[in-house]
Amino acid sequence: MRFLFLSFTFIFSCNLLAQYLTVQGNWALPMEAPVELSAGFGDLRPNHFHMGIDVRTGGKINLPIYACEAGFVSRIRVSSVGYGWVLYVQHPNGFTTVYAHCTRFAERIQQVYLDSSRVRQQNELDLILPADFLPVVRGEQIAFSGNTGGSTGPHLHFELRDTKTEHALNPFLHGFSVSDQAPPLLQGMRVYAVDSCGYTIPGKVLNVVLTQKVHKVVLPAGFLGQGSKLGIALEVTDYFSAGGRSYGLFSAEAFSSKNEHVAFEFDEIDFEDSRYINIHHDAAYAQTSKRKFQKLFKSNDNPLTIYAYDGNGSFQIGAKDILQIQIMLRDINGNETLHSLLISNPHDKTAYQPFFSTQTHWLPYAAYDYQQGAWSLHIDSFTFYEPVLKKLNFQAKTIGNKQTIIQKPLQISYQFSSDTQAQKYCITMNGAALAGKLEQGKLTATTKTLGTWGLRQDLIPPVIKENPNNKLDSTSSGKFYWSVSDDFSGMAYYACYQNGNWVPAYYDAKTKQISTQFKVPFQENEVLVLFVKDAVGNETKKEWVVPAARETENQIVSPSE
Repeated sequence: MRFLFLSFTFIFSCNLLAQYLTVQGNWALPMEAPVELSAGFGDLRPNHFHMGIDVRTGGKINLPIYACEAGFVSRIRVSSVGYGWVLYVQHPNGFTTVYAHCTRFAERIQQVYLDSSRVRQQNELDLILPADFLPVVRGEQIAFSGNTGGSTGPHLHFELRDTKTEHALNPFLHGFSVSDQAPPLLQGMRVYAVDSCGYTIPGKVLNVVLTQKVHKVVLPAGFLGQGSKLGIALEVTDYFSAGGRSYGLFSAEAFSSKNEHVAFEFDEIDFEDSRYINIHHDAAYAQTSKRKFQKLFKSNDNPLTIYAYDGNGSFQIGAKDILQIQIMLRDINGNETLHSLLISNPHDKTAYQPFFSTQTHWLPYAAYDYQQGAWSLHIDSFTFYEPVLKKLNFQAKTIGNKQTIIQKPLQISYQFSSDTQAQKYCITMNGAALAGKLEQGKLTATTKTLGTWGLRQDLIPPVIKENPNNKLDSTSSGKFYWSVSDDFSGMAYYACYQNGNWVPAYYDAKTKQISTQFKVPFQENEVLVLFVKDAVGNETKKEWVVPAARETENQIVSPSE
């Protein structure tokens, strides 16, 4: 982390066209130039930071993706959620590049996935490969762009990682750049009363009325007590282009008249800590306002390494005191905006009193276990970001508030008399099924949502809907699609076979569609099978038999159940 207040120098060689990616050193572009970006590193997303940069593909898929440097494919992962089809390429310079949401891989890499899928008879794989198995050279095509996994539209999600730590790195600090002439724009500011642990005190927050560059706020009576300090949060937009596209703020820094210095900078993020975005910004306020305020202060339990300097980033102000704070906003190219905040506290501080107690609140650093009848609950340490008022009712089966965002999953269990009695049951939270595990009659599920839990049986198997373009005749390309739906517990397993041989398939969770490529031309009496299963084991199987060409040329034969 590099901070020097009010005297930041940043030398960048970059394209004059805004939002277009350029590279220095030995790096190559991951797609054909011009490479236009749609999202930057550290952008605020629901429950996570954006860990890379997004490359626009104009709404198209199947555009070529290239290795940014020589190295080897260290990991191949295929999933129906998350990054979808993704490649990891490890380089000798200590970096790993990541290429996500692909439609498919280049031929020799694709063959490794297909062969591994057949051997394991698994469609969704996570393969870790040795260094000499799939070498690549700089600029070699390794994949095709797509819209797989959790992508909300066609694009390439590109990441740069430290190979040793596996931390996501800001590419703009390591040889990748983007032109930007516009400074960050301050759009909102909030002032909080915080306790000695950095926790915000409920009901003690003010929205600051913004002026041009010097902003003033007067604290009301009772806002600060003995032992409490001030924390600041900022709403900032950083425009990269005249057309209005913006990216996340790179850094913010504040320096008080009492020589207190706080800052954050998005240089690298540990994937294990990404969900702590929910405490880095005021997530509760964002739920109602749709505005995201990033905090310059942090609680003692916040492990994010984006903050500079010791302490929790809060400011001390005395009774009948005035505090002046200089705030510097800075983007990745060194464009800066300076603001001043003048805080006046014309009142005495109220007497000290503890704001949170073990009797009334779940505290972040503590673990909790509860049991009543067949139900049991486990709350791991650091499940909560801040102290949460205890609300637990076994009769109503309610815990907390469903609006409360938590860091770790809550564990809920129900003890049946036997595994047989537990068949087809799943635990629910707020009416939705949770993925469960059954051991010795005990059904256990985890959830990152609070609210009302329960138990429900699912007896209805998944439904397979035929696609009229699936042909069994000599004109068929062998590419088949089916729509699959499940009424409650959700898809858990799927498999395709041709004459008893495993055929790799892919389930798109967004469209709820399974696709596969059968070997063609079809032979008379060949049997094609699609098998699907939901999370509690309900199964649906359909078979298609290839007819004699002379009998039913260009005709679809109805499947047998």
